[in-house]
Amino acid sequence: WIVLVLRSPIAIMVGTLKNTCSINLVVLKKLASRSCLLPDDVLIEILSYLPAKTFFKFLSVCKTFRQLSSNSHFLLSQSYHSKAISGFFVQRYSTFRSLLLIDPYAGMPRSSLDCLRKRNTRILGSVGGLVFVWHRNDGSFNATTSSLFVYNPARRTRCQLPSPPSKCLRGGIAVRFMTDINRLTKDYKLVYLSPTGQSSLYQCQVYDSAARAWTMNKQLNCGWRALDLQHPVINGETVFWVSTLRTQVVIDPYVFAFNMRTECTETIELPQEATVRDADTIGIAEWGRSTICLIHYGSLSQVFALWLLRETRNGVPRWMKAHEISLGQMGLRKPCYVSSVMLSEVETIMLLVFTVYDVVYSYSIQDGDLKKLGSVGIDDPTLIPYVNLLRPCSEQEELLEAI
Repeated sequence: WIVLVLRSPIAIMVGTLKNTCSINLVVLKKLASRSCLLPDDVLIEILSYLPAKTFFKFLSVCKTFRQLSSNSHFLLSQSYHSKAISGFFVQRYSTFRSLLLIDPYAGMPRSSLDCLRKRNTRILGSVGGLVFVWHRNDGSFNATTSSLFVYNPARRTRCQLPSPPSKCLRGGIAVRFMTDINRLTKDYKLVYLSPTGQSSLYQCQVYDSAARAWTMNKQLNCGWRALDLQHPVINGETVFWVSTLRTQVVIDPYVFAFNMRTECTETIELPQEATVRDADTIGIAEWGRSTICLIHYGSLSQVFALWLLRETRNGVPRWMKAHEISLGQMGLRKPCYVSSVMLSEVETIMLLVFTVYDVVYSYSIQDGDLKKLGSVGIDDPTLIPYVNLLRPCSEQEELLEAI
């Protein structure tokens, strides 16, 4: 009987999510009233599945809902449950250009978008609803006049992080959120990787939010090819980056791995069966939350191939082909220039997301459905996945309006 009581309101809420514009606030007020049969913790659990933008529409329902907007446990619970990609930040040279939403019920206030769009802001990456940026304090970007901030644009909050030991303004970040026995925690470890003046060396700095300190600062030999710093993948305690193809170095592309706990590195060769040319496009992603996936688009064959990294019995990793599809099979018959590829999980559906000139498409691995997500207005854009979450920036966060 208890299970039926729990599933019924969840089913109602799922239906509500599919038609947010026609939410019946009278019914919702009854659910929130003292006479409601649902305990407060059950109702809170249901609300934690809502996207941030949709939740904010409910703040006028009752005082309890308004209090939830500042309740740390609820904010973290919503961040734990709502993991589906809401959209993508469209960037060019680490500068924010626009937000391409694929979830119509997600979004952020215009003031937050305007803040990210300012010329004195340089985006390093977006993870778990948080956006990490360099903020210029005067008229020019340099290491001595810029500060590192973490934003939650959905909640219009931000927090300044301690300055890293080596201020390299170019680069990218990877973030691993920590968990406890309740699965909920504010803490995370941030890996900030940036190029140095030497071709194969990168500056690697690790920040621990619990200690509010940078716990590592050293140079890593990442090989002679440049790395795609905007799209790292974290699996366990290891961060993976794939090398770029547009380079003059006559060295085969590879995947570079860094273990945050042991501080050891590894270079993983790409599949021998995959002939990767400089005009091709490659990327890496997480497959099923446990496996690293290589995405290879062949410019001549116009075929996407997905390779999964599996560990063999002797402990040596090996690539295994999992999926292959051509643009023609998708329905795109004309020759196309594909500039970026990635995998994104929306609910239980794995989407192959790619750009053709300035148009973004998604292809469902499960049902073969091709969709045009939109035109971003610039060729060769960088897409950074964004999730509409309520996660706090830190205990010391402040409202943007108060700055």
